[in-house]
Amino acid sequence: MWFIWVIWGLVALMILVNIILLTGRGSNLVTGFNTLSKEEKSKYDKVKISRQTGVYMLFINIGLIALVTYLQFRILGAIQANTINSYGTEITMIALAICTYVVVIGIVSVTRGFKNCKK
Repeated sequence: MWFIWVIWGLVALMILVNIILLTGRGSNLVTGFNTLSKEEKSKYDKVKISRQTGVYMLFINIGLIALVTYLQFRILGAIQANTINSYGTEITMIALAICTYVVVIGIVSVTRGFKNCKK
């Protein structure tokens, strides 16, 4: 099915952005930092902000890779075999677990903010 390759393409794009952030060159990709004034931006270390965001995005990418792998190897086979009805509870539990993981990582990153990134 074509949609699984579209999802893998999006995951590959997120991994590329993650690499840019982890190298310290992607501070303009960080929401919140790119909207600060020049005076406020000068108070923060751009490399630290990029790397910190890259670390959080790495954990989110792990969740996305787990989700897409589950979709490709478990759900897609069930769809093709027309046995998807018997996987309802499993699909719900796995999807909720992965979504909860991503939301927790998001909450941690938002509450932590740029605290350790000041010059």
